[in-house]
Amino acid sequence: MSVLYLSALRPETKTFLLAEYIATDKAITRLPVWPGNLDKLDRTEFSTRANLVQHLNRRRQSLTPSEVYIQDEIDFYTRIIKVVIVWLYDSINESKFAVVWKTLVAYQKLTSAKEDVGVERALGTMFYANGGFENHFYYQMYYSRVHNFRAYYKTAQLYSDRVRLLYSYVVSEAGNNLTDIIDSFRSEILHNVRDGNNTFPEMQKARWWFDNMTMYLDTLLDVQQDLGEEILAILDTVIEKVQTDLAVSATLLVVVILMCPFVIYMTEYVTSVFHKYALTLIDKTKELAREKARTDSLLYQMIPKPIADQVKHSKNIKPEYFKVVTVMASDVCGFYKMSLECSALQIVDLLNTLYEAIDKLSETYNMYKLETLNDCYMAVSGMYFITEKFCC
Repeated sequence: MSVLYLSALRPETKTFLLAEYIATDKAITRLPVWPGNLDKLDRTEFSTRANLVQHLNRRRQSLTPSEVYIQDEIDFYTRIIKVVIVWLYDSINESKFAVVWKTLVAYQKLTSAKEDVGVERALGTMFYANGGFENHFYYQMYYSRVHNFRAYYKTAQLYSDRVRLLYSYVVSEAGNNLTDIIDSFRSEILHNVRDGNNTFPEMQKARWWFDNMTMYLDTLLDVQQDLGEEILAILDTVIEKVQTDLAVSATLLVVVILMCPFVIYMTEYVTSVFHKYALTLIDKTKELAREKARTDSLLYQMIPKPIADQVKHSKNIKPEYFKVVTVMASDVCGFYKMSLECSALQIVDLLNTLYEAIDKLSETYNMYKLETLNDCYMAVSGMYFITEKFCC
């Protein structure tokens, strides 16, 4: 709009620009968060929203046809828009929302296309108001903007079918064959085909061009806003799902934290029970070993060790033949008379001493004690243990 004020079509005052200035300031103020990395060059005017508004206000105050050229005004706003578009492109590359990245790319391409149409509107207005471009540079700029718009718009359609559908609907609502009219103007400007090669300014065509391009820009703005609302709706759904998952995870974490003391207590309790059981098992094992040794000792006293081993292993005991054995049977002479004259303890001491001595001799000569009864002692030699000490 500021380019219109600098052109031959300009009104007498800048009053008509105030609404555009207010709308721009409100759009900047409504941003919930100002991106800290908006400008890669870290220029001061882009560091905060307040700095950007001040930067715009200084430009607005200095806007006078006698001091500002149209090209300077186009370059001023193009630089600002390019910073935003570059930031938007980088943000899309860093986005972790895979479900919405295609729509984001379409939005970015549509934004770039809309910026090119805005510059095209300014250059076209200058073309008709001045009766042509001042030099070939403006023609090249116009040509570049037209083809950039077509490339960006086509790319936006490739990334989102919704762009084509919305565009067709909004353009049909605008009516009056808007795109055909604009294409006719574009063809005239690009090929510099003027009625009778007239180089005089045509203010009426300039107004028609400006009004139609303004309608076209509003159409693209409607498509852009609708696409932006779709992106926000998708992001809201994703964020809601993330928040739900986070709430579930937090709940599970709380449950785990609350269960930890109980789990720790039960673990310690079970460990203690196992430890006590292990100690009891060790004691029982030792006791069993002692009882087994005692049982074996008693069994070996009753029957020969080889036979006892077979009995322990539940083997059938078969009769065995020994060619030569020696059987000893002994008693104490006069034991009956002695038992009458001595006390019971004396008799027990006598028998214990006698039997211990015979047991030692039996071990020395591999004899086996068969039976002891009162003063009688019976042993055998030559069974199982035939050695040089075998006695016969």
